[in-house]
Amino acid sequence: MQGWTDGDLETEFEQRLDELLAEFCPGWRHPELPEPYRNNDRFVAYDRRNAKRLYLGDFLAARPEVAAPFADRVLAVIVCDEDVSFNKQLIHPLLVALGRRHVQRYLISVIETGPEHKKVCAVRAWYWSQVSLVYESVEALRACRPTPTSRAADDEVADLRGLYRIACLAAFLTCRHVATREWLARGFILKDEYYPANLHDLVAQARVIAERDAHRYKDLLAKDDDGTNMAQLRFDGH
Repeated sequence: MQGWTDGDLETEFEQRLDELLAEFCPGWRHPELPEPYRNNDRFVAYDRRNAKRLYLGDFLAARPEVAAPFADRVLAVIVCDEDVSFNKQLIHPLLVALGRRHVQRYLISVIETGPEHKKVCAVRAWYWSQVSLVYESVEALRACRPTPTSRAADDEVADLRGLYRIACLAAFLTCRHVATREWLARGFILKDEYYPANLHDLVAQARVIAERDAHRYKDLLAKDDDGTNMAQLRFDGH
């Protein structure tokens, strides 16, 4: 089946970065790589995109009042960003400038209606959009006792996590591209209690698909909780 591969969005990603950089900092130029790296075209392109993302992310982080009016354009860049780690360089400034709800609503909309590869980028971006639960000790972490403030922040977007879960479930069922399905499987759980009764049939259909390929979807089949998977320890009391 015809599908995407990582790299398909590189051109659109860089073009969107260039358009924003041209508006915000037209004089900026990507520094030239030293030898011998500059002779490797693939590495040069990879480094160039990373440098542009980092520069734009730092620019927006320092100027949240600038980030907000350009939010939709920056979000459009994020769902073209195939990097599962460096994509946070643009996500974090928007969380500050717009708030978590705005960013997460956009990611959900892409999973609901976007093309397959951008659905995958939205799932990758969702990870960094989550609340990080804070624990004041290893013992608190083991006992699942986050600080009240971080728990409240997570509870505040619980409704959006529910919508994200449903969007990933629905997209999983309609998708026929295996690599896309694997990423969508990270966004939902196969437990009826997490869904309204009218969606239980969809959960059952997804379970059938997962059980037919149990090795591929072993994490989905084993999943028994669907909260944020971001956590951090805080030892200093601050």
